[in-house]
Amino acid sequence: MLQPVRGGDWVSLLVLIPLLVFILFFIGFFAGRKSIFRKNLGEAKVANAISKNHPKPFHLFNNITLKTKNGTTQIDHILVSPYGIFIIETKHYSHWIFGSPEQEVWTQVHFKMKNRFLNPLKQNQGHLNTLKKLFKLPNDKFHNIVVFTGDAKFKTDPGPCVIQLFELPKFLSRDRPIVLDEKKMTYIVGRIEMKRLSRSVETDEYHINYVQSKLN
Repeated sequence: MLQPVRGGDWVSLLVLIPLLVFILFFIGFFAGRKSIFRKNLGEAKVANAISKNHPKPFHLFNNITLKTKNGTTQIDHILVSPYGIFIIETKHYSHWIFGSPEQEVWTQVHFKMKNRFLNPLKQNQGHLNTLKKLFKLPNDKFHNIVVFTGDAKFKTDPGPCVIQLFELPKFLSRDRPIVLDEKKMTYIVGRIEMKRLSRSVETDEYHINYVQSKLN
């Protein structure tokens, strides 16, 4: 037989519910901050490697948000140099990574835990396509690059445009033909500055929600 709830029990419940809500909020907030910290750490490592190893002149943009037809796109790094425009996606991931250039979704595996994420090459191609619309430049001026900055191990071939952080200095020091003069570089930098959105918590949250909707 069901027992009626006594007055003291109601008081306990009224105290316990807000406490549970606070604990759940704190856990979610901490997990979100940890994810942002990992992402920012990876982006800082890539920016530092570029600044130290790429020959001058060049201009490096970090965390650029641009408007698209359906929302926004957030680009980790845009490197404008005499050798072209490099659109760089950073992934600060560890453990095993399964994915090929053709797959829509890649998988991170740690023992029995699996985390699905958008193919970073395809994700970054979307960034590249958005950036291309700002200019009248041929396709070969743009380069799609993904850099993994954690201790991830590729268990399948991710393709030549996906590299790890330790490979970035060698990648940047390759011999390439000069395709942009300083006048053109100045125009490109100015155009990006004019079109970028001011970064804020709102633009970051809007973009994260948009990316999550693509996964679900």
